[in-house]
Amino acid sequence: MVSGMRTLLSTLSSLVISALFVAACSSSGGGDTGTSSGGTSSGGPTPGTGGGPDPAPTCAPVTGPGVAHSGDIEGEAVWTAAGSPHVVAGNVNVRNGAKLTIEPCAEVRLAAGMGIRVAHPITPNTGTLIVEGTATQPIRFIGLDGARWSSIAIQAPGTARFAYASFEGGGGGDFQHEATLVAYGDGEDGADAIVSVDHVTITKSLGTGAWLSRGASFASGSSALTIRESGSETAPRPIEIEEHALDTFPTGSYTGNRKDEILLDPAGGRQAGSGLLADATLHERGVPYHVGTSKGDSLLVGGRPDGKLVTLTIEPGVVLRFSEAAALKVQHFTNDKPSTAALRALGTAEKPIVFTSAADAPHPGDWVGVWFGGIPDASDRIDHVRIEYAGGDCGCILNTCSAITQHEAEVIFTAQPQSAFITNTTFAYSAGHGITQGFDGAFVDLRPTNTFESVSGCALTRPRSTSTSCPNPKPACE
Repeated sequence: MVSGMRTLLSTLSSLVISALFVAACSSSGGGDTGTSSGGTSSGGPTPGTGGGPDPAPTCAPVTGPGVAHSGDIEGEAVWTAAGSPHVVAGNVNVRNGAKLTIEPCAEVRLAAGMGIRVAHPITPNTGTLIVEGTATQPIRFIGLDGARWSSIAIQAPGTARFAYASFEGGGGGDFQHEATLVAYGDGEDGADAIVSVDHVTITKSLGTGAWLSRGASFASGSSALTIRESGSETAPRPIEIEEHALDTFPTGSYTGNRKDEILLDPAGGRQAGSGLLADATLHERGVPYHVGTSKGDSLLVGGRPDGKLVTLTIEPGVVLRFSEAAALKVQHFTNDKPSTAALRALGTAEKPIVFTSAADAPHPGDWVGVWFGGIPDASDRIDHVRIEYAGGDCGCILNTCSAITQHEAEVIFTAQPQSAFITNTTFAYSAGHGITQGFDGAFVDLRPTNTFESVSGCALTRPRSTSTSCPNPKPACE
């Protein structure tokens, strides 16, 4: 009996000691800014993004004054876990070929307005930042004494890799959309894959959690990015990207922010002849995409100088919310040549794709619609899609044999499609037509299997025939 009691007491003692050790490791010492509303410690990545809860951290408590840093990193430097906390008292620059590695279990505390900059300023430059923790040895970035720090900023061709790392309370930099993670490409054609993320969490960013611009994109294989409790009035969304970042946009969680949308800022849509320049897939990531930051910002596919076909594929369940007067342009230019772009929007009955207005109170004509320039490619396919509140001013005058005075529609063809590739699709609340066939060529019947609801004009207009004259009088609609 006595022996049994001793065994029980010994077991209970071990359990208590273990619990105290885990709690101490999870707290990561001083500078704690609280626990998130999601119920997980802000000291580590969000559990569940990798398929289940991450194991408890095993890092030793952070004690002592730590090491202060500022200015340029020289050569190759390592910030160790043992040297934590690493205090960024002034901006730290990783440039001129330097490399900074931050060890698992390290904690970085940044003073107000301070950050870490890779290959920046004074560009072009080079530099490498490696922040790779593990599930049980995460790396933590917080404000010094709760301060609002600036950002981790990477400028191409500099690169950064982040794994099992958390960033809390950033976004205090100037001209960075109040973002915590910032990446700048080189501004030339194509994507610059300069940022890799794996089990990364950004919380309580002043504005957007991450901002990728000038062609910056995620590296292939990036996954498990969580952004929550972030956003301001001017930058309310968890993340802001351009079309070049679409294909590698990581899995993760983007809810619990001021506005749960992914801002897709189509840089190529502001100038004819450039846009999405490589095949890409627009992934369903659990929240809508908001297309455009200002009036007329259109998502443009194609425009490569070599004329090579570029295909945008859209996954089932994706919702695209277009800003005022924006469009989805599958090649910008109108001509009688094969298009340099293709669209494959393949929804399902259970998970349709939705193209809609970004207005809080949507109305017909809020945005332009889907524009096909040139002869549509044989690979084009639109299936189980809902297109609504489009038909806005396209600024176009096209050929027709319909008795119409405007050519605005939710889908506009400027050349004859090779097949009736739009199926199982709903056209709703158009300020113009459902589909405009604005070309010289044969009529392509796109009505079977499709539905037209509250369309102001024709469901389908008639093209101008190349072999016979238009009927006299012209019919109102096909």
